[in-house]
Amino acid sequence: MSAARLALLACALVAAPASAASGWSLSADVEHFRWREAGSPSVTESGPRYGLSWTYAWERPAGWQWAYRGELRRGTVDYNGALLFSDEPATARTRYTGVVNEAQGIYRFAQPAGVELVAGLGWDYWERKILPDQPEDYSVVFLRLGVNVDPRTNNGWFGGAGLKRPLSVSQNAHLDEIGFDQNPRLEPKGDFSVYLQAGYRFTRNVSLIGYYDSYRFRESADVRVTSAGSTFFLFQPATNVDTFGLKLRYSFQ
Repeated sequence: MSAARLALLACALVAAPASAASGWSLSADVEHFRWREAGSPSVTESGPRYGLSWTYAWERPAGWQWAYRGELRRGTVDYNGALLFSDEPATARTRYTGVVNEAQGIYRFAQPAGVELVAGLGWDYWERKILPDQPEDYSVVFLRLGVNVDPRTNNGWFGGAGLKRPLSVSQNAHLDEIGFDQNPRLEPKGDFSVYLQAGYRFTRNVSLIGYYDSYRFRESADVRVTSAGSTFFLFQPATNVDTFGLKLRYSFQ
């Protein structure tokens, strides 16, 4: 290899870190969670949840880049609904424990405003347990499409908004643990829903972010189960999930 080529290679290696940056960020989150099932009688759950979020981003001044984000959520909220067989009104507490993992592809335009197009594919898994002993497990694969605006200044505003849509939803209601002979999975259908966030960066490392996230699930198809010689057809009602939150984030960059 000639000296000229060696010099060009050395310059490229030195310049590479300047053209792309990567790093982790960690945040402490608090949110108000609301779960609403259609039907008569309806079911509503609402209350606080807490958690951690973490992100790894590979960023460039413009062009294609990528990011990974994860979340851990935990909280116990108020349940207002009805008993399964009698429809008698009932109140209880519901505990949520969940984790999210999402990979994102991002295209950033070369302009001072920092406009970005975002596409994400994620997996959201949570346990919804109506205390003391009625658990349900949800597994949701979802798609995200949105727009971010982030000038990446050391202080100032940034934000984003877009749509989410569940691609696959599986609900394990543990029917065999509440008196039925079978435990088929329920599969509510996903509709488009909205997400948005707005944040302020106080320093290069510290940001405060407000956010709204949501899901929209249509009614599932009926499943056939038996109990004590009788046949039942069960379904998951149409459900709206809304989350309003605030996170304090530290970026290790």
